[in-house]
Amino acid sequence: MQLSDRLPPTLGTTVRRMIAVKQTIAAVATLILPITFFMVVLFRYFLHFDLFAYEEWLLPIGFWLFFLGSAVGSYQDTQIRADVFESYFKSTRSIWLRELSLHVIEAVIATVMAYWAWLMIINDLGMYPWWQKTIALKIPHFVPHLGIFLGMAFMAFYSTLHIFVLLKFGPAVVDEDYDNEHPNQEA
Repeated sequence: MQLSDRLPPTLGTTVRRMIAVKQTIAAVATLILPITFFMVVLFRYFLHFDLFAYEEWLLPIGFWLFFLGSAVGSYQDTQIRADVFESYFKSTRSIWLRELSLHVIEAVIATVMAYWAWLMIINDLGMYPWWQKTIALKIPHFVPHLGIFLGMAFMAFYSTLHIFVLLKFGPAVVDEDYDNEHPNQEA
C-alpha cells in the first residue's frame, strides 16, 4: 500500500499528483541527458563541431533530476540505507519503532538541509543584478539551487507524512506492509 493511500483523501490525492509531476520531470530529464551526450558525440566526432555550452544547461537538469528523484525515493521509502541493524529487529513493535526513528531522523536532516538550501537561494537572489551565472548561457545559479531546495523540502514533507502514518496506525502498519510485500509466505 502506498503512503498516499493511508492519508486523508484530499491530501492523498494532492500527494499523488505531486509525485506524478515529479516523475514526469524526472522522466523528461532522464531522456534529455543521454540524448544530449549522444548529440555531443555525434557533433564532435562525426560533424566536427562542438555542442555549445551543453554542460551549462545539463547541470541544472542533473540537479533537478537527482533531488526530485530523491524526493520520490523518500515518498516510496526506497532510499538506500546502510542499516546493519535491520536484521536484529524481529517483533512488529521493534520494527515499527525502528521505522519511526529512521523517518524522524530523515525528516530532521532534510528540514535542516532544506533550510540551508533556502538560505542559498535567498543569497543568490539577494545578489541581483550581480548574481552568479554560468559563463556562456548566463543561467543564474539559483536555478540548480532551487532544485536542491525543492528536493530537500519534499523529502522533509514525505518523511513527515511517513511519521504521521506510523503514529496514526501504530505497529499494525508494519504487519500490513510486510503482508503486502510477501503475499505468498505463510506466517
